[in-house]
Parts: sequence; structure tokens; C-alpha cells
Amino acid sequence: MSNTPDEDAAEVRSVARAVRFACIAVVLGISYANVNFALRIHAFGQVFRDMLGNKPLPTITTFVLHYQPFLLGLSLLIPVAAVTLIFMARIAQSIYIGGTLILLVFFQLFFTWRAVSAPLFAIIENMSAVGQP
Repeated sequence: MSNTPDEDAAEVRSVARAVRFACIAVVLGISYANVNFALRIHAFGQVFRDMLGNKPLPTITTFVLHYQPFLLGLSLLIPVAAVTLIFMARIAQSIYIGGTLILLVFFQLFFTWRAVSAPLFAIIENMSAVGQP
């Protein structure tokens, strides 16, 4: 049994809405971790300063500590932008924007994680270098 063109178009719109919803759900899920991480950057910085003593923090960590308010603002703006996609009339455009937001939130989360974990890796490297003859 074949669908009419109107039924096919309605199904395509339905699938497009489902994809848009999935994009928004992914952005919101990752944003939860991203916002949490951005809120705790300062605490990580204090712990690393205590652990490293007078050794300098890695450059990427210093950058993230310095720009923590910006990263926090961006981490809050991304889910707000995702929620606004629900109200966009053009479904295809909202799917592209949703995909871009997914990439942005992944990039920010990875970048922040890398910056926060850099001092730990430096500490581990120093500990292993001390034990070698």
C-alpha cells in the first residue's frame, strides 16, 4: 500500500522533528556535565596550586582558570540556544544548528577536561621521573 505525497511529507516532517528533539536532548545532557565542570574550575585550580607548590600550572590550565567566567557563560548559553531550537519554524535549519551545538558542547567539555587534567598528568610525570635511576 503506497502513501500519498501528503502522507509522505507528514512522515518526513515527523522524522525531522524527532531528529531535532534528539539533537536538543544530546546538547542538554552533555550541557549538564559541562555546566557542572565550569562551576568547579576554580576549586580545581586551588587544589592544583596546593599540590604543585611553586611550580607553574600548565598553560592550558592557566588559560581556563583565567577565563572561567567566559567558559561558565558559554556553558549556560549552549543549552539555552538548544531549547530555543524547539521554537524554530524551519526544522532543517534547527537540525543543523543542533548539530553545531553538539560539536560546540563536546569541544568545550573536552577542552575544559583537558585543562583541568593537565596538572594531574604533570604530577604523575614528575612522580615517575623521580623514581627512575
